[in-house]
Amino acid sequence: MPKLHIDDIDVNYQEAGHGPPLVFLHGLGGSSEDWEQQIPYFATRYRVLAPDFRGFGGTPAGGRRLSIARLAADTGAFVDAMGLSRFRLVGHSMGGAVALQYALTHPGKIERLVIANSVPSFRPQSARHYLEFLYRLAVMGVLGPAKLAEISAMRQFPEPQHEPLRAKLIARGARNTRATYLAALASLGRWSVIERLHELKMPVLVAASQHDYFGHDETVKFAHALPRGRLHLFKGAHHGLPLEQPDAFNAVLERFLRGAGPVPHQDTVA
Repeated sequence: MPKLHIDDIDVNYQEAGHGPPLVFLHGLGGSSEDWEQQIPYFATRYRVLAPDFRGFGGTPAGGRRLSIARLAADTGAFVDAMGLSRFRLVGHSMGGAVALQYALTHPGKIERLVIANSVPSFRPQSARHYLEFLYRLAVMGVLGPAKLAEISAMRQFPEPQHEPLRAKLIARGARNTRATYLAALASLGRWSVIERLHELKMPVLVAASQHDYFGHDETVKFAHALPRGRLHLFKGAHHGLPLEQPDAFNAVLERFLRGAGPVPHQDTVA
C-alpha cells in the first residue's frame, strides 16, 4: 500500500476508484483493512481513501502524544496532502470520534458525515461505561494485544458463521502494541464533544447496531442533538457493523451519501 509523509510519520493508506472523494476512518485497534467490504464497493462511484491512524496498521506511532485531537489533525494533514477541498467522511468507533472532531474543526470541508458504532463522548458516565474501559485496560495491560483481540472478536462476531471474521480480527488485533492501544484508549476516555453537536450543520448519519456497546438511548440522544441528524438502527448487528452486515450497511450508506431521501431525524431498522 502507498505511504504519505505528514508531520513526523509516513501514513499507510488505501486508495481506489475515481469520482467525488470519500474518506473512511477505522476504529480503535483496527486499520484501513477493516473497510475491506466498503472500499471496492464504493470505488465504483467515488475516489475512496482510507488511512491507518498513527500507531495502527502500517503507520508508525511517531513521537507525538496520541489524542483524538492529534488524530484529527493527522486526518486534516492527510486530506490536504491528497488535495481534497470538500469530501464525504465516514468514521467507525474511534474513527467516529476523530471524524466528529475533524468536522467541528473544519465544517466547511465536509459534505456529508457518517458516524458508525460511535458516540459524541467516550467519557465514562455509568457503571457499564467504567466496566468497558476497565476490562480493556486490564486485558491489554496484563494479557496483551493477542488476548484482547481474541475476546473482542468473540464479542463483535459471536455467531458460528462469523468464524472467518473472528480470525481476521484476531490476526489484525495481535499486531497492536500495548503502549499505542492504551494511549488511544486513555485519550478516548477524556474526549467529548456533546456540547458542540449543534455546530454540525451538514447532514449526519448515525449508524447504530442493536447489540452495540452503546445503549440505544445514547444513540437516539446523539442523533436528536444534531441539526440535520438521521439515525439508522441495524437489527441484530454488533460493534463491527461494516464487516458483520456489509450489504445492509453499504446500501444505507450509499443512499445517504448521494443525498437520496429526507435527512430529518429518523429511527429505522435495516
